[in-house]
Amino acid sequence: MRRLTFLLVLVATLAAGHSQRAAAHPHAWIDLRTTLVLDDEGRLVAMEQEWLFDEFYSVFATDGWDMESESGTRALTDLARGNLENLFEYNYFTEIKAGDETLTFEPVLDFETEMKGGRIWMRFTAPLKSPVDVFEENVSYRVFDPTYYVEILHMKGDIIAFRGPETGRCTGRITVPTPTMEAVSLAQSLPPDAEPDDSLGRMFAERVDVECR
Repeated sequence: MRRLTFLLVLVATLAAGHSQRAAAHPHAWIDLRTTLVLDDEGRLVAMEQEWLFDEFYSVFATDGWDMESESGTRALTDLARGNLENLFEYNYFTEIKAGDETLTFEPVLDFETEMKGGRIWMRFTAPLKSPVDVFEENVSYRVFDPTYYVEILHMKGDIIAFRGPETGRCTGRITVPTPTMEAVSLAQSLPPDAEPDDSLGRMFAERVDVECR
C-alpha cells in the first residue's frame, strides 16, 4: 500500500528515532469521531469523520510553520487536501457494509482543518456512491489503516452521532477489538521499514453496528 503524505513524514522521523514505542506498529495515532448523515427519506447518504492526530506527528508535520500566519493556515489546508486525495483510493480507511455488500464513497468535497491543543484536527464528509436505507439494511463499519501503521480509535467514551430528520431512532454500538496474542506479537515485532501487511489493521479495528427502528 502506498504511504499517505503524513506517513511519509513519519517514516523519516522514525528512522532517526530509537524509542521503544517507535520500534513496533503502530507509528501514529488518531482519535476518531464519526457522524452518519441521513436524508429526508431516512437513507444513509454520507459519513462525516473527525480525525485528531497525535502530538508527535502534529509537531513534526508543522515544523517550521508559523501557525499564527496565513501561510501556516494555507500549508495545513494543503496537507489535509493531499492526505484526503490519497485516502480516496482506500475508501478513506473506511470499511462500510450494508449486509454483505461493501459500500464505497465519492471524493470528499467538504473538509476543514486547524490546530487544537497543539494537535492537527481534520474534519471531512465523504458522500456514499449509493444511499442505503438504514431502517431496512444492517449497516456496520470500521475505520482503520489496513497496514496498522496508524491506529485509529474513537475517542474514549464517545458515541456515534447521527444527522438528519430521522436520527432520533438510530443508535450506533462500538465493539472494541480483541486481537489475538499472535496479532499483538506481530504488530510489536514489525520494524518501521517492514513491508505492509494489508490484513493487520483490521484485527485492531473497532466495529460499529448501526440500528435504526
